[in-house]
Amino acid sequence: MLVREAWFLVMKMSLQEGQSGIVSILRLQTIVAGLIAIILCIFSFGCSSIATRYEEKHEVKSLTVVFLDEDSLSDQWEQVAQRQAIRFTSQMNSSVPVVKTVRGFFNFATNTLYCPKWNFEVCGHELHHAVLGQFHPHD
Repeated sequence: MLVREAWFLVMKMSLQEGQSGIVSILRLQTIVAGLIAIILCIFSFGCSSIATRYEEKHEVKSLTVVFLDEDSLSDQWEQVAQRQAIRFTSQMNSSVPVVKTVRGFFNFATNTLYCPKWNFEVCGHELHHAVLGQFHPHD
């Protein structure tokens, strides 16, 4: 983004200098030197400040993971939460009802995660590996 803005600035300066299209050698050298300085600055500082590395580590003690089918998951939710697993709600700008269904949940009292087996969107692919081990076929 910075390079593109610098390029537009350079082009604007060169067009303002002379409508005849002839730019002096000295001015051209100044423009090229400026572009090289900008590019070097981006490569030396920009990459390290733009690309952020991230790591977040959590240790969960005594976690229990329970894989359930959809009906059993709904029953478990209703037992633990004392609420319906399926409910109708409405959106703010619409009169059309929306169906909300419990797809998985965590019971803080027992440190137990309930989710459907093989549903990576809900429970996570790597969590399945943590619980079940290696389940991919070897090449």
